[in-house]
Amino acid sequence: MNEVNPFLSFIESYWKILLIFAIYWQSILILKKYGILERFNITNHGPLLMIRTTKGQKFLDRVASVKAFWRLFGDVGIPLMLFGMFLMFALIIFSDIMMVTSLHEQTMPPPSEIHELRNIFLIPGINEFIPVVWGIIGLIVTLVVHEFSHAIMSKAEDIRVKSMGLILVLIPIGGFAEPDEEQLFGTRDKHEGGENEETPNQKTATRRQRIRILTAGVMANFVTALVAFVLFFIVIGSIAPVSNVVITNVIPGSPADDIGLTEMTVITHINDVNIENASAFYSCIDSLPVGDDFRLGVKKDGVTRELLVTPGIEQTDTISGVKFENIIPEMPGEKAGLVSGTLIIGIDDVPISDAPDFFDFMANTTSGQEIIIHTLVANEEINYSITLASNPSGGEKGFIGVSGFSTIVISRSIGVSVGEYPARELLHFLQMIPHMMTGVAGWVILLVLPFPNPFISFAGFNTSIYMFYEPIGWAVPLGVGVFWLANSLLWIGWMNFYVGLFNCLPMLPLDGGHVFKDTLHSILARLFGNEERMGVIAGKVATGFAILMLASLVFMVIAPKLAHGF
Repeated sequence: MNEVNPFLSFIESYWKILLIFAIYWQSILILKKYGILERFNITNHGPLLMIRTTKGQKFLDRVASVKAFWRLFGDVGIPLMLFGMFLMFALIIFSDIMMVTSLHEQTMPPPSEIHELRNIFLIPGINEFIPVVWGIIGLIVTLVVHEFSHAIMSKAEDIRVKSMGLILVLIPIGGFAEPDEEQLFGTRDKHEGGENEETPNQKTATRRQRIRILTAGVMANFVTALVAFVLFFIVIGSIAPVSNVVITNVIPGSPADDIGLTEMTVITHINDVNIENASAFYSCIDSLPVGDDFRLGVKKDGVTRELLVTPGIEQTDTISGVKFENIIPEMPGEKAGLVSGTLIIGIDDVPISDAPDFFDFMANTTSGQEIIIHTLVANEEINYSITLASNPSGGEKGFIGVSGFSTIVISRSIGVSVGEYPARELLHFLQMIPHMMTGVAGWVILLVLPFPNPFISFAGFNTSIYMFYEPIGWAVPLGVGVFWLANSLLWIGWMNFYVGLFNCLPMLPLDGGHVFKDTLHSILARLFGNEERMGVIAGKVATGFAILMLASLVFMVIAPKLAHGF
C-alpha cells in the first residue's frame, strides 16, 4: 500500500487558500515596489500589512482627560494580568504534561476537527466553529476595545500616540495603537517609513506607567467581556422554549401534506394539550379517537398558527423509537450491519419508545450477551442479532457502539415523522452558567462553549435553533432581533474573554510578555541591584519563556497527529 505524502495531502486540501494567499503576497510586493504602500502610510512585514492613521488624537485626549480614573483602571488591571498570566502558563504546562504522558502510555485520543489547520486560528470564516457574522462583530469590538485602551492609557500617562491602525493578512486579524516607543520602552521605533525625531525634554515612561499601559488592553477586554456576558444572560432570560418537537418528514399525499405542513415545523399543541416532547406527542396522538379531526398548533418561520387536521383511517398506528446518528468503528453495531440514522423500535421483546427506554434496557445487559434489535427502515421491520462488547467506560454492562440518540415518533394517520431537540434543556443549561461560575466548572464551560466539549456546544441561536424559542416580556417587540442581540453579545463576550486571556500569556510580543519582563526586571533589581544588568537578564528570561510558550502551543496542536499520523 502506498503511503500518503503529508505535504501533498496538505496541498490538495488547501490549494485554493494557498493560491489566494500567493496572489495577495505578490500584490503587496508590487505595491511596495512602486511606493504605493508608503504613500498611504502602510508598512508590511512579509504578508502582514499595518495600515496607520493619525486621526482621532483629539478624541483620545478628551477621553483620557480623567487621568486619575484611567490610572486606577490600570492599577486594578495589574494583579488581574498577573493572575491571568499564572493561570494560562499553568494550563499550558499542565496540558503538555498530560499529552506527554498520553504519548508515553499510548492513550492519546485521535486528532479531531479541533486540530485541523483552519481551526487553529480564531478567525471568523476560517474557523468552522466561529459563525462569520457574529464572529466578525465580536472580533471588531475586541480589537477596538483593546487597542483604544492602550492608546487612552498612553495619553493618560502623557505618552505620545503616534498612530492607530489595522493589521491585515488577507483579512483583518488585529488592531494596534502605536505609542512612541522611545517614550514607552526607551527604544527607537524602526518601522520602515517611520519618523522618530528627538523631542526636547521628552518624557520616558516609568516601569509602572509602562505596565499600566500594557495592561490596559487586557483589562478592557475583561471588562467588556463581563458586561457582554451579563447582558447576554439577561437577554436569554427573556427567551422561552416553545416546544422540543419538530416535524422531520412529511409523507407526500398524506393529510399533513394536504394542509401544507413541511419539515422543520415546530409542533406546539394538539387540541388543548401542550406538546413539550416527542413522548407527549406520541401519547396524545395515540389517544385520539380514530378518524376524528383535531387542532394542531405549529410554529414556522416565526409565525404561530393552528391547523385543522383530518387523519387518515387506512393506517392509524403510531410508532415511537430511538434513532442514533453515530457508529463507533469495530464495535458490535458496525459488525452487525447497523447504519447511522436507523430507528430502533424494540430490543428482544421489549418495546423501545424513546431514549430513556433504550438506556434503561442497556443498563441491565452484560458483555457477551446476545440481543435482537428491532429496527424500522422504510416502513419495513429489520432485525439484527448483536453480541454485546464490554463497555469502554468501565462496568459490566454491554455495549453496542452507537451514539447520538434522539426520540422519533411516526404517525401514519397524519403522515409525519417528528423528532426532538433539547430546547428546554439547552436554555436551562445556559441560564445556569452564571450560578456555576462560583466554581471552576462554570469558567471552563464558558471558555469552551463554542467548541466540541464534554459539557455542551453552543455557538449561538442560528435559524435551526431559534425556531424552538420565542421572546417574552420586554423582548417581545424585538421579535427575531432578540436572537441577533443574544448572538452578538455572546461573541463579543467570548472573543474579549479569550483574547484577554491569550494576551496574558508570558510570551513576547504579547502584552503579557512585556509585563512579565518588566515585573521580573523590577524583582531582580530590588534583589540584586545593578538595574541595567538585571534588565538584560530579564529580557533573556522573557525571550526564553516566549520560545517555551510557542513550542508548548505547537506541541498541543500536533501531539495527537504525532501519535496517530498526519
